[in-house]
Amino acid sequence: MHSPADWVALVALAGVAGMATFQILLAIGLPLGHAAFGGANTVLPAKLRAASAISALLFLAAFYTILARSGLVGAAGESVPVRVGIWVFAAIFALSTLGNSASGSRWERFLMAPIGLVLTACCVGVALAS
Repeated sequence: MHSPADWVALVALAGVAGMATFQILLAIGLPLGHAAFGGANTVLPAKLRAASAISALLFLAAFYTILARSGLVGAAGESVPVRVGIWVFAAIFALSTLGNSASGSRWERFLMAPIGLVLTACCVGVALAS
């Protein structure tokens, strides 16, 4: 049976997996740019596509960090990089929430900001529960 902390971690994992996928789709040139980087470009220009690729890598690092810190996989959850990393990702997601809330893009304000808020809360929950 999964504990409530496990469920929080699973929600976070689903969120970061979804966001990594979204960033990969942006990086390969799919016309989803209205929901990213202020929504000014339907298809992102090369520099923003590179930024999306980097964002995807960060989301994948967050995925590993959440897995490790929650103890769902492996035994690295008590390592200093993982304990610090979960708080770093909580801060990144909090800043992302603020940025998306202030965006000119409706998609960022009404979809990405709430996702960022949920990811922030989940990362804090995983950090405190483990």
